[in-house]
Amino acid sequence: MRNEINRIVILDKNIRGDIIKCNVCRINFTAVQPCIVCQLIIEKQNELERKLTEKELNDLIKWF
Repeated sequence: MRNEINRIVILDKNIRGDIIKCNVCRINFTAVQPCIVCQLIIEKQNELERKLTEKELNDLIKWF
C-alpha cells in the first residue's frame, strides 16, 4: 500500500497546510503562497522598484 503525503507543517512559522503548486510560477510545490523562490523575486523587485534583469534573476536564484 502506497501512502501519499500531501500535508506540510512548518514549525518555525506555525503553518500547516496542503502541499499545492505555487500560484505564481505553477512549478514549485508549497504550503505557503507564493513559494520561497517567487517570494524572493517579488521582494527583490519591490526593493528595486522595477523588474529584475535576466542576470539579476540568475544571480538571485543560482543557489536553488
